Amino acid sequence: MARISLTSLPPELIQLILQKCDLPSFLQAAFSCRVLLGNACSSCALILHHLQESPGFLDEVNGLTNKQLFRQLLRVARRELYGAEFVSNSKLYKFGGRVIDAHASSLTDVAKTRRVFLVFKNDSTVYLMDVQDGKLTLRRRLESPAEKFGKVDILQTVWDHRGLYVLHRLAPDPTQVGGSFVKDAQQKNSIFLACYDLQAEQETIKLYTLPEESEYKPICLAVHGDNFAISWQHKDEEDSHSVFLYSMDEAYEQNESDTLAEEIEGQPHPQIINCAYSSHLLSDIRRSMPNSDGPQLKGPSVRLAFNDRGKQLLHYYRAQTLFGSFHRVSNLDPIHAHRAIHNKCNVQFSTSLSLQFSIGIPFFGAHVEGDIAAGVPCHWRYLAVGIATHRVEHWTVACILMSESFPRAQRCTHVMNIERGRRFDEWSIMAQLGGYEESITSQGSLIAASVLGTRLAMASWKTVTVWPINPQCLITYLLDYDYDIFYRNSCRSEEGHLILRPVVIQLDAVCCQLQFTDDENELIAITDKGLIILHLEPNGKGARVVIPREDELLTQEMG
Repeated sequence: MARISLTSLPPELIQLILQKCDLPSFLQAAFSCRVLLGNACSSCALILHHLQESPGFLDEVNGLTNKQLFRQLLRVARRELYGAEFVSNSKLYKFGGRVIDAHASSLTDVAKTRRVFLVFKNDSTVYLMDVQDGKLTLRRRLESPAEKFGKVDILQTVWDHRGLYVLHRLAPDPTQVGGSFVKDAQQKNSIFLACYDLQAEQETIKLYTLPEESEYKPICLAVHGDNFAISWQHKDEEDSHSVFLYSMDEAYEQNESDTLAEEIEGQPHPQIINCAYSSHLLSDIRRSMPNSDGPQLKGPSVRLAFNDRGKQLLHYYRAQTLFGSFHRVSNLDPIHAHRAIHNKCNVQFSTSLSLQFSIGIPFFGAHVEGDIAAGVPCHWRYLAVGIATHRVEHWTVACILMSESFPRAQRCTHVMNIERGRRFDEWSIMAQLGGYEESITSQGSLIAASVLGTRLAMASWKTVTVWPINPQCLITYLLDYDYDIFYRNSCRSEEGHLILRPVVIQLDAVCCQLQFTDDENELIAITDKGLIILHLEPNGKGARVVIPREDELLTQEMG
């Protein structure tokens, strides 16, 4: 049977075939050869067909030439990331054979700069790096205050506006003679928390020793303001675990013999202050005393995070994408101190079905200021990711949900606090995340949203899925009825929900942490193979650049 080349067909048949393609396939075919590109650009009806099937088409095409229409189609394709799975560029930073400790390292944003705190295995130093314009720059090295007294392991790093908090484990050298700090490590516990004040002229380290959990190992740390929280798990009995909330008291200096600064030889050395704290038990599950009530039955909290300006403490569990429960930690009283609240909310999925969703922290918000004289309240709206599993059929769906509130204008602060949106219990489905697959790993999926909310990314093992979003359109749908102006020809589910089309990118490395930079199309990921900066622009070349000599970055002179 003879094979017929597509380019040998008459132009009318070629254009008919191209019309039956979706937009990503149409563009890939058009740029595969000059003949197909000529056919794609010469048909006004063909270009208009794909424009009308794309989000954001506004019918403002009168008087435009075919070339101008095609350029408009390319702009739509870039905005919606069509083809990004094939042409996105990435940089993989390796560090001279050093292995990143993905659990101890952390990503954060500081003053419009994405900051990376890198920790390597068998290294007691934290490397502070900035990511700007797709480049990685070493800013500072933070040495452990106890590295001269034994083997120091860094367990976790957390950034707060007061500085960098580093949780350490010290295995003291028995040949070393030290003051109370080393004695405590030898006799009680080897865990201590150090806070580095990065803004002070003289390097200052506040030190908190944690002796009361000697039989437990810390799993994770969270910090906000005057409070920090640690999840502990028994070293031998994994079913025994607890979460403590610690309140930092005013720092005070010990006697000279008790001050770690006096134990460190050589000049200059940082100012080190031993600090006091008070502790509060939030949850306590013992193997010998199982608790049948509460979300703690899901296992220990493997990640903690403060929310709503420190008023809530969120608990994440193994194999879960969103937090499973939370404590209200503001104004704790003995009666409600141990009461954790499930992250569950009933949302109407269809006319005949209501699903119980776990709902994440909102990634986008909008505020319309009311009129005090006219008695019109302010209007707040929030978008968040929700995940639900059918109780009987066991299928899982991920959606973008919306909540709203109408506070009195005279009592509204008019200041955006995106975390506040999770307080509300009334949610509506705005869109469904097409192509979402539930993670089958113990890590669950990682979620990251871009600064402006136009990109939503999920990482599951080696796969990163990105959904382009028009958040302003979704958030104004219920009241302003302009939902279909942007998405009117998009694919919808049987329930009538808009289904957002995903872009799926393979990293060839296990993603452990994920975050957008200030660029809406740039992701940074801490992986098991190194640090990856991923550019999603569809006009890339699909290049994967490996930078193997980045060990020089760790030893370079810092400006």
